[in-house]
Amino acid sequence: MTNVAVDRIVDALEARKVVERPTILQKVLLMSPEERSAFWNEQFSKCIRCYGCVEVCPVYLDPPEELSFDKWIARAHVPPEYPDFHLLRAYHVYETCVLCGECEITCPVGIPLKTLQDLTQYFTPGEVFDLIPGAGEDVRRVILEFVQKVGEERVRRIRHAI
Repeated sequence: MTNVAVDRIVDALEARKVVERPTILQKVLLMSPEERSAFWNEQFSKCIRCYGCVEVCPVYLDPPEELSFDKWIARAHVPPEYPDFHLLRAYHVYETCVLCGECEITCPVGIPLKTLQDLTQYFTPGEVFDLIPGAGEDVRRVILEFVQKVGEERVRRIRHAI
């Protein structure tokens, strides 16, 4: 599947004939599935579950029941179970995220959380799960159902506005 936003970035770089230092997102997109898995395993294993990423987020509100941390993430488990905490957080705000990067700036252990948000903005959940293997089937199902429900609500709002 071709992504228009990613294609535009690639086209702009090719037109300039200059490649600047690649961003983390660009590096992740160029990784093999095995490399991506190792990358995210390493990143998320650093998490100390401080919730700074949640606290600083300008669009984060208490999640709907199906994405509640208490339902899916074991208490007092550091690092949190991989990668459920980060996926639930990312998909809770994926539609409203303004890509400010405050989650990443605030992270005391340097997890590239904005890169994860970029992935949720530009790629389908199935594509992101291919990049971040290891999510339990239940969590995977809940996130996919949530994204589908949000998409259906968006279509209803658009049709109602027309």
